[in-house]
Amino acid sequence: MLTNPRLCGYRTYHGEILLDDEGQPVIGDWEPINTVEEWEAVCAVVAERKRKVPGRSVARKYLLSGIARCGLCHAKLRGQVNRRWKPGSSGARFSYQCSVVNGGCGKVGRVGEAVDEFIISLVLAEQRQRAASTAAEAVETWPKASELAEVEADLAELTQAVRAKKITVSTLLQLLPDLERRRDELKLERGRFTKGRQELESLSAGIGDDFRALPIERQQALILHSLSAVLIHPAGRGNRKFDPNLIEPVWR
Repeated sequence: MLTNPRLCGYRTYHGEILLDDEGQPVIGDWEPINTVEEWEAVCAVVAERKRKVPGRSVARKYLLSGIARCGLCHAKLRGQVNRRWKPGSSGARFSYQCSVVNGGCGKVGRVGEAVDEFIISLVLAEQRQRAASTAAEAVETWPKASELAEVEADLAELTQAVRAKKITVSTLLQLLPDLERRRDELKLERGRFTKGRQELESLSAGIGDDFRALPIERQQALILHSLSAVLIHPAGRGNRKFDPNLIEPVWR
């Protein structure tokens, strides 16, 4: 539904975007919900998710799921609920554990809330500093805009050449696939660029006091904007006090 071209005003037929005589998308007479750039950014996100986890849910329950790793074997840590925890109790609600089920060593675990709060504080501080340093910079433009314009111009020229009988339809069908493939690749790149730029511009919306009120997916996106992983090193037998020195953020 989110990748439907009609959302940005394009007319479609059997799921395909209708093109006019110049090879440009036909615009409908309704009010679009998204700009073309926003729609392409959404399509880029969906394409990336399908490639990474085809057929699987990408929903997360714990903030550092897929991010926290064992400091010994580097396997991903699993969020594990503490079934003994009850509302109002002082114990931990969950922990991050290295599990042999996931191919890990099973030797590292840490209280989840303490790790989350420590990483959140580090990331928010780093992103506030980054936002402050980039606030005055001009928004960069997509560097391949001229190349995309040339490809679209070539497609339109071929269409006109057939109409003027300067080339045959057979020749057109031989030349079209490569140009259409390159056009689609460039549009996907533009969508990814727009997505990244919008994420950077919206960082300020996630670095305030309302960070913890954001959906878990948005919190993770902000974390991953700064970190590629969090290494949790073993604390030693009998050491229950949280030690931030044993939590190693891996910055991008």
